[in-house]
Amino acid sequence: MTTAPATLPQQKQQLGLIWAGMLASVAVYGIVCSVAVGMAEAGSDADATWPRQVFSAVGIVLGALSMWWRRHFLPLDPSPPAALEFTQLQGHCLITWGLSEAVGICGLLTAVLLKDAREYIPFGAASAALLVLHRPSNLPWARLVE
Repeated sequence: MTTAPATLPQQKQQLGLIWAGMLASVAVYGIVCSVAVGMAEAGSDADATWPRQVFSAVGIVLGALSMWWRRHFLPLDPSPPAALEFTQLQGHCLITWGLSEAVGICGLLTAVLLKDAREYIPFGAASAALLVLHRPSNLPWARLVE
């Protein structure tokens, strides 16, 4: 039994659902931080700044890598023009969105190690901003092979 290939609206819906799930997970990380970690007292544990420094650097690298991956593999108008199979588009999207979501995971780890949920806020905001920047409506749908 064979199935017909997915139509363009079905493909857009599939990627849209995956993207929305990844964006929602960034919000869930913030809720987990608030519930599991809570807020620290002002000025507590000021000596333990290494997690913030390390995970900030890692988050910046991951965010920059997500932008590079998108520009390198999914430009809207490549030169020379190149067609994409849906599986290629899907794979590149998952990598780009995964790198963007990983910024939020860096914030989650920072918040847990420093025991302060507020540490997650800049990472979560950056992760959400990257995911919105790489949203499905900005994908090179015109390059898709039918």
